[in-house]
Amino acid sequence: MASHVTAPLREHIAYQLLYELRNAPVGRRTLVDRTGLTESVVRTELEKLEAQKFVSFSKLGTALTVRGRRFLSERLGMIADVRDAHLKNLMLDRHGRMAHIRGGADGFPAWLYRDIAVREGATAALFLTKRKNALCFVEEREALAAKNPDDSRMLEQAFPDLKNGDLVVIVFGPEKGIATRGLWAVLWELVSHINR
Repeated sequence: MASHVTAPLREHIAYQLLYELRNAPVGRRTLVDRTGLTESVVRTELEKLEAQKFVSFSKLGTALTVRGRRFLSERLGMIADVRDAHLKNLMLDRHGRMAHIRGGADGFPAWLYRDIAVREGATAALFLTKRKNALCFVEEREALAAKNPDDSRMLEQAFPDLKNGDLVVIVFGPEKGIATRGLWAVLWELVSHINR
């Protein structure tokens, strides 16, 4: 995991939009609200995804095609959940977004991925894993609950399916869109590395 390529902005936006479409057709304005992206960026990226036959448009909104669902499953299947971060003590800026990644914690260089988030405008990023059935920062062995039981409990409730070796990525920013962009830059790089 020592080498990396800086995530092209458009690539991680495409992943984010595909992920947001995973359950049902979604309208463009709803995608703007969920992602924090501008309407013109969402429109442009959806048109590119349509040209690649990953999405289709209808009166119900934008939906994944069979090809888009297959791509989502193959490339983003390890992303179990993405949501807002509501933490008590670990909230490092006004907004936080977090993701549960199945596996991926072994040999994880947190500093490298933290830099990716910060380059996207995020103010901070935290990386936790489950070890011996307890949440820990990836760089430490001590259980998070020993120092911060409230946030440990909140994270366990947010991601009840966490298993040993899974990764929790939390990115913070002054605006939701910045935190989201930082999170997806990290996810894009992480997924690209795992899928190599």
